[in-house]
Amino acid sequence: MQQLHTQILQSKMRGLFVLLSVLFFLCVTSIAEAATLQLNPSTGSYSAGQTFTAAVRVQPAGKNINAVEATLKYDPALITVVSIGKEGSAFSLWTVEPTFSNSAGTITFGGGSPSPFSAASNLISVTFRAVKEGSAAVSFSSASVLAADGLGTDVYQTSGPATFTVAAASTPTPTPVTPKPAPTTETPKPENSEEALIFGDPPRAPEIGSPAFLDPEIWYSNTEGLFTWTLPYDVNVLAAEISTSSENVPSENEDAVIDPPVSEFRITKDIITDGVQYLSIQFKNQVGWGATLNRKLQIDTTPPEIFTLKVQTGTTPSSFPVLTFAANDVTSGVDFYELTIADKEPFRVTPDEAKLGYLLRDLEDGTYTIKVVAFDKAGNKRESTAPVLITAGWIKPVEAAEETSVWDYLTPTNLFIFFLIVVVILQLIYIWYERKQIKMKEEKLRRETREVQDQMEKIFSALRDEIYDQVNMITKRKRLSKSEKEAVEGLNQALEVSETLIEKEINDVKAILK
Repeated sequence: MQQLHTQILQSKMRGLFVLLSVLFFLCVTSIAEAATLQLNPSTGSYSAGQTFTAAVRVQPAGKNINAVEATLKYDPALITVVSIGKEGSAFSLWTVEPTFSNSAGTITFGGGSPSPFSAASNLISVTFRAVKEGSAAVSFSSASVLAADGLGTDVYQTSGPATFTVAAASTPTPTPVTPKPAPTTETPKPENSEEALIFGDPPRAPEIGSPAFLDPEIWYSNTEGLFTWTLPYDVNVLAAEISTSSENVPSENEDAVIDPPVSEFRITKDIITDGVQYLSIQFKNQVGWGATLNRKLQIDTTPPEIFTLKVQTGTTPSSFPVLTFAANDVTSGVDFYELTIADKEPFRVTPDEAKLGYLLRDLEDGTYTIKVVAFDKAGNKRESTAPVLITAGWIKPVEAAEETSVWDYLTPTNLFIFFLIVVVILQLIYIWYERKQIKMKEEKLRRETREVQDQMEKIFSALRDEIYDQVNMITKRKRLSKSEKEAVEGLNQALEVSETLIEKEINDVKAILK
């Protein structure tokens, strides 16, 4: 019976081993293609008040991806975000514009790329300011990395947190000055006795950021936004204004001075105009006015000028016409065009391609409506349409159905999947066969057990009757010796014990075969 149990367990273990092997292979394959997110650098030591920059980086691990969305968490009591940059990003499209909140301690962004990529790439850069002494952790609270497989499969696996150490800011110690002997003549009293206690340096240029105007080199069509910054502990006055000069000094304008200082500046349509302007900000402490920051603002709220489409007919009856167009935008310039022919999908045309002319081709005879939309660098657009007559005599060719053969499906991947399926099917057949054989053996064993039980009952019944007859004959004698009495009692006990033990063994066999 022990051997039968061992065979059953071995059969089940073989089936389980094969299934676990297949699952392990699939899991390893999945993990090998998983993408990760991390900050670079992920560690560093900085003093309170110091700024530093870290890049959010994606590691596709060989998988083609085209979109990432993520939310990062940090402790605003230890570090704050100054600005977010998109320079050098692998993304050109932004589904969620990069933003930050120093009150909630979050950074959020979402972007995509028209061209899939599989190499490690930077997504955004974040400039932090160290605020208070401690260990500041920056982690990903949620994230998704989408594969460029047409299904938007999320291949995100894990992210690497970053830890930045903030040390206490060092306070400069004033250099002691040995006083000179006072002259005998009367010494005039200084106009301001506090001048002798002033030490240190003027403030550095401010570092500012705005969710509405993230990149100073990009044109924007919106005229509302908020710039924020962190005030150093020693700043007691600031000056801020909008100017048209990159060398403006706002402290020279009394109307620009703000006392007490604030930590934000709101942009409205009343204070800016179309074109290149600068937000000038300057801090002042007990030493004096510091360096000036002139942050560029490029605003364009006007669409390109009205333009016309010119159609140049072909030189021969079978040639297609050429379409030329050129829009003008005096502020930011034309970025690109979207060309739509009849009800077809629109496609992009560069300004250089538009000047050279676009050849209309692969169109059957008839009149088509051509629509061109000009976009400037701030996203403003102007539309122009024109009818075009096609008489080239072109006929759309009949597309022949592509013939496929069995050999086209014999790829390495398909062969491997087929092999796994065959292995699993054979294993299932083997398990079914083994179970059937075991059931047959069990049924045969049950039958033999019943026969043994029947035979044993008959044998013991006959033996019991014979022994009882002999015992009765002996006990009929009037006097039995002590040894004869012991023999009779021994026979009865042996008979009862033997019957009990054999009955127990038969019941054990029946219990195992259930």
